[in-house]
Amino acid sequence: MANLESSEEMDASVDESGCIPDDDDFRNYFPVTCKRIRNFKAGASSGVYTVRINRCKTIRVYCEMGLGGGGYTFLSPEALAHLTNSELLSMFTDKYSFLLRVRRTDGTQPFGVLSQLPRYATIPLKLGLSEYSGYSAPVNTALIGSPFLYFGFLPIRNASNYDYQGLRINGFANVFKNCDRNPNSHFTLFTNFLERYPTAYHVPGAFCVNIFSHLQQNPSGRVMPPDMFLFGETHWGGCGCYQQTNQIPGILSFAIGFR
Repeated sequence: MANLESSEEMDASVDESGCIPDDDDFRNYFPVTCKRIRNFKAGASSGVYTVRINRCKTIRVYCEMGLGGGGYTFLSPEALAHLTNSELLSMFTDKYSFLLRVRRTDGTQPFGVLSQLPRYATIPLKLGLSEYSGYSAPVNTALIGSPFLYFGFLPIRNASNYDYQGLRINGFANVFKNCDRNPNSHFTLFTNFLERYPTAYHVPGAFCVNIFSHLQQNPSGRVMPPDMFLFGETHWGGCGCYQQTNQIPGILSFAIGFR
């Protein structure tokens, strides 16, 4: 199996179409992710990388190598236009945490490690590229359209009840009681390449306030490039909340990494 030391050899083997040979030495190497870079290269720095997803496709990503244990891949908007859902899922191996970063008007980018509440710890997180089967639909799907990144927590079968639901953020258990069995439980990031206006729907609540009040500043103050952030919505319940980035004071956009 090839490792990261093979990258220069791979680049030297690229043909005119941008592909590398279908060689046994490289086949098991793909996809390259920030998690694999961290695992193979101790001390790898956070920053923008161009990674190879398969023999003929590279994309631009931001790798977070420190926060939350590191190894989180953040996709650029243009990457979403060139990936398939199956390619995205091949990069997604840790089904139990996401890393949220929020771009604020004051220039800071606080973060939150997102995971399931302890009572739902055995339910894997959902990641989809313009796909959310088994989960509630994003509000802006019909208005803004694809491509979008979907980050789901509880599937419909687990969220259609009057139970306590929510998520953990930086270790804090953020909980609401579903009042009407509405099974919303997600963040969604939209590229909005067509510059369409989002919904005016807005249901503020303590649950959303708690999400953003429990973000933390990264010790280094290091920031991601602004173009890695996207318009986003987050929807919970049934008496949780619904908010999107153009409705939250002091917040411009979201970015969410996976590994």
